[in-house]
Amino acid sequence: MKFVLPRPAIFFLALISISTPFTLAETAKPNIVFIMADDLGPGWVDFDGSDPKINTPNLQRLAKTGVVFTRAYAAATVCSPTRAACITGMSPAQIGLTTHIPGKAGNERRAPKGGPRDADSLKHLPLDLPSYARELKKLHYVTGFIGKWHLAGEGSIATKDGVVNSDWHPEHYGFESNIGGCAYGQPKSWFSPFKNATIENGAKGEYLTNHLGDAAASFIQANHEQPFHLTLWPYSVHTPIKGPKDLVKKNGGNNYLAMLESLDNAVGKVIAALEKTNTLENTMIVFYSDNGGHKPTQWLADKKGSLLEGGVRVPMVVSWPGVTKGGTTCDVPVTSMDFFPTFVHAAGGSTTEITQLEGLDLKPLLQGAEKLDRDALFWHYPHNRPDVKYYMGSTILQGDWKLYVGHGVKADALFNLKDDPMEKNNLLKKHPELAGQLRGKLNGWLTKVSAKMPKPAQAQPRKK
Repeated sequence: MKFVLPRPAIFFLALISISTPFTLAETAKPNIVFIMADDLGPGWVDFDGSDPKINTPNLQRLAKTGVVFTRAYAAATVCSPTRAACITGMSPAQIGLTTHIPGKAGNERRAPKGGPRDADSLKHLPLDLPSYARELKKLHYVTGFIGKWHLAGEGSIATKDGVVNSDWHPEHYGFESNIGGCAYGQPKSWFSPFKNATIENGAKGEYLTNHLGDAAASFIQANHEQPFHLTLWPYSVHTPIKGPKDLVKKNGGNNYLAMLESLDNAVGKVIAALEKTNTLENTMIVFYSDNGGHKPTQWLADKKGSLLEGGVRVPMVVSWPGVTKGGTTCDVPVTSMDFFPTFVHAAGGSTTEITQLEGLDLKPLLQGAEKLDRDALFWHYPHNRPDVKYYMGSTILQGDWKLYVGHGVKADALFNLKDDPMEKNNLLKKHPELAGQLRGKLNGWLTKVSAKMPKPAQAQPRKK
């Protein structure tokens, strides 16, 4: 199969490869590759003890050379806010983008009878917020984006090509090239023609994940002589669940397993390109997911959209030769905002003047530290999503204790995750003092970040 980059990307890659001078100190900087799957929950990759039918050997290879994070969290229960948090280092609540950007304009979830309505949420990522890509670009990195963006306006499903406003595409947030990033939250087509204005079509019927994997390999090959950063966010394994025909057949007709294997093959293409260009030993590779899975995890409660663990816990591994000790695990809770300072500090930059940041540098954990200087993690999802058990609410996680505040939609709850990983036993009445302390910290954080709260229930019209 022959892969062809879009003409603007070819011109750009050729230009930067011949015109940008780099010092020896700069070439020693680590390359950074950030791969984020879509809707992939724990239990669906080889490195976290998954079903033996799952075939993800390339992710398993990363685990053998890196650190698996057993308590990795997404900043939100759905995709757009997590993606915004990764780019900016700010929580969705601070950004004001707290739910997925709707593919259909005005797609607000219906409030339960007598219950609060959705809070307002932004429909695109503001251009004036921090971006790790901009910071890396300042540090003389070549920056590229490939895959799903979903931060560029509502109503994408009504477009012919996924473009609502191109001013909100990745190239305006510090990425020097963009393949695939537009307003789409899911692909219009998994097979070429892709009906996406930011992707040049491949051969008829070519599978999108394969196409994006080839684009990632081409980016690495074109830029390996200077420090580079690649954000590769495949659309997989989002619905509609459709895998490439050869892998569907290989997996006994199972489209989901085929999609997982195709995703892993894309990771393999990245690794192969790094090996071919002799850059693997100087590259940090992060694999992560944007929220819990739409396929449930056996040992976690609920799924995507929920503030229980199944909605926010995600698979994560980081491989960084010379820094990570292969085959190790870390049980310290980490989250989406941590990638910004981790990437910028690894590149030799500083974040001291970016006061909005809520994340922490993960390098100490990658080197074997047993904790971070962080008291708690917070979530805020002021939206209705009644297809899961615990949706509208705010939560705080401190150690093994997790408090859920339901904003009048669901009853408040206190869980001990060590004793009750499935979050079945509400200990609120048994530990009122602890619950009060956690509630105070949660309210303090909501105030600090100026979180938008649910709107009051609409008054019901009187019957005549």
